[in-house]
Amino acid sequence: MKKRLCAALLVCAMLAGCGKKKPVSNVTLMETTQYEHAIHALADQGGQKTVEPEKDKDGFIIVNDTVYVASNTLNIRVEPSADSNLVKAVAYGTKLQRTGIGENGWDRVYFENVTAYVSNEYITTLTVQENRTFEYSTMMLSVVDTSRQIYSYDSMVEDLAELKERYGEHMKLNSIGSTKDNRSIYEIVIGNPETAKKHIFFCAGICGAEYMSSLLCMKQAEYCLCYYDTGVYNGFAYKELCENACIHVIPMLNPDSVTISQEYLACVRDEQIVADLKKWFERDKVKGGKNNSLENYLMFFYANANGVDLRRNFRYQWDNLGSDIPTEPTSEGYPGAGAESEPETKALLRQLTGVTPDLIVTYHTSGAKITYNFGQAEPKLSIAKRYAEAAAGIMNYEVVSANAGVSAYGSYEGYCAAERGIPTLEIALGNGNTPLSLNEFNSIWNACRESWAVLQLAVINNK
Repeated sequence: MKKRLCAALLVCAMLAGCGKKKPVSNVTLMETTQYEHAIHALADQGGQKTVEPEKDKDGFIIVNDTVYVASNTLNIRVEPSADSNLVKAVAYGTKLQRTGIGENGWDRVYFENVTAYVSNEYITTLTVQENRTFEYSTMMLSVVDTSRQIYSYDSMVEDLAELKERYGEHMKLNSIGSTKDNRSIYEIVIGNPETAKKHIFFCAGICGAEYMSSLLCMKQAEYCLCYYDTGVYNGFAYKELCENACIHVIPMLNPDSVTISQEYLACVRDEQIVADLKKWFERDKVKGGKNNSLENYLMFFYANANGVDLRRNFRYQWDNLGSDIPTEPTSEGYPGAGAESEPETKALLRQLTGVTPDLIVTYHTSGAKITYNFGQAEPKLSIAKRYAEAAAGIMNYEVVSANAGVSAYGSYEGYCAAERGIPTLEIALGNGNTPLSLNEFNSIWNACRESWAVLQLAVINNK
């Protein structure tokens, strides 16, 4: 399907950047919203003291709301204990009147004219739809083209313009930074960040050679937006999921590196970067292996245009990275002259200043596994484990329980989990060698298609 004329006009100047013309910063080429998030706190907007919820004589917080059964069956008990007598077992989606929230994992309900108790692990305040699934058509997803091996930065920008035009009422498009080679770092926000009580950050395209992660995130964004009003996961409407758990997606954090890995030197805009890449190759080619030719060297490029590996540029344990890491710019592994020195790193840190997310998910390749343990303390570790298991349940990926240890030093994941206390997942997509073959995309898509909804539901229901 041809892109609409206005979308083409938004990106035509940027597309010309892959030639001899000196590019203008594409921050000015696409209309972007002011980068802002509402900060949700328990305190009143006026800065007044937090109001303690009213409790009854039994210690339950007094409420009067509607909850729904979120498991196949739910046992309603006479007392708040699994050993108590059974009142009745009710089915998935049953509506219950809740009158009290307990602190021991049990809530009080009024059911069939009787006061009873249920485990709050299996109920939700989200409306449960009668239909637990829906039929989706690939024909409806006509923006992001998944039929080509190379999904470039230019293609992504064009697709972002088209998504904004089609689904602007459900999304915001922010520019949160610019790279050394003058490319914008974009964030897609799905849902209303000002009213949502929960937030999930997704980040892909962190390493150039892992560019299939960007294609996946863009396709998932299109899928979520296309079915925003009609989609259902396990009885929960996409619209309500997004209203309660806002999605923030950086589909390509490191566009300079992606461009180098895909196009080698052809689309590098800054001549000094071209000279640096050639210099680093000449120095590194004596190591052999993937360094045996300039094309190979660039194909497997992970660092940014400064030769800094973003997986090692965050301050978490940066001083303890060890002596066996590269000490000068190269294609992979160099942590930079100082922690948080790079524009891409700073963009991620800026994103965290607006709102503290309830979950952060990063995408890499490959291994078909989900890592959640980056040295964070309890209870955040157990929460992250639950989120990992929820995602793995639908993706059929392995959950890695071992502490990432030294491998997380200097990483975004380690910083967010261990220093900021934010539950964080690292998802390694696919099973082949990086860059992944396009032949793997369908299996990755099938595994991940509903994973955002799964994680939204898990975050919303986290007690």
